[in-house]
Amino acid sequence: MPMLIETAAEWGYVSGRCASLEGSLLDAGFFRELLRARTAAEAHALLSKTTYAGLFPHPATLDAYDRLLKNHLRDGLHSLQAGSPPQSPMEIPLREMELQDVHELLARQGLARASGDEVERWAARLGGGFPWLGGFAVPAERRSLFASQPVRALSLWVDAAYLAEMIALAEKQPGFSPYVAALVSLTALEVCWRAFRGGLGIDWLDGFFLRDPLPIPPMGSLAAAGRERSPAALVKLLGPPDFAPPMDDLAENFGREADDYLTRIARRGAYEVCGPGRVLYYARRLWVEQFNLRLCIAAVLTPLDRRQARARLRSG
Repeated sequence: MPMLIETAAEWGYVSGRCASLEGSLLDAGFFRELLRARTAAEAHALLSKTTYAGLFPHPATLDAYDRLLKNHLRDGLHSLQAGSPPQSPMEIPLREMELQDVHELLARQGLARASGDEVERWAARLGGGFPWLGGFAVPAERRSLFASQPVRALSLWVDAAYLAEMIALAEKQPGFSPYVAALVSLTALEVCWRAFRGGLGIDWLDGFFLRDPLPIPPMGSLAAAGRERSPAALVKLLGPPDFAPPMDDLAENFGREADDYLTRIARRGAYEVCGPGRVLYYARRLWVEQFNLRLCIAAVLTPLDRRQARARLRSG
């Protein structure tokens, strides 16, 4: 009983905020309607009737939808975080956004042909801007491998650092453990699959990605799964035990299947009156909403196929 009282005292305020904000979340029908908009003006007319009216005051502002929505999500998460106990669930999507920022930064800086020394200097700068990225080092036995493609090695290391940060968060707040365990499994699956498809061998994953505290699969089994060139073996080896997506066109549908799996885990918090699970559920629904908005607006403004966009919508 004392633990329940303490939880209510710590999480009651932010849980109440999430419950009140849920009423303004957009439902699946809205996104289907938005995908039917033929012009930016029609899309804006729909958005003007939602809580996003102030974010997009006129149709031309839709051109900056990606930046505006990302900033809007980040601001909303920080606002909730300010009223939460330490180790709040907002850390999860906020770190994911930082991970995306880092990968985009590496791509924008034109480092593809950079030397190993240049990449190590970049890694040191990244550690200064993102504390969870501090401590980049190349194992001596992997130095020659790193020198051949240093940017790809750093990219693998960054993904591992992000997962290590998530594992540390779950250790401090056990209420996140089921969600974080699934997130780690699915991200590791995606990273390994991407590496194999990109021609990187097991030595790259062993040298720069698979390290403590990440769960490390048997290297022989992982190498065999990579040689198969089929995601099914990797799903079985690295995915959550009950993650069973359709294998047809999994390369196209993996992102949606993985995201919907995580949302189903977060949905368990919907049945809590208050607590970390309750807040995680709202944070996840907010993330899904923003993802779907970016997808739908992109479909209106660009030649993105509407049927493909509809198939990629995430479930909330």
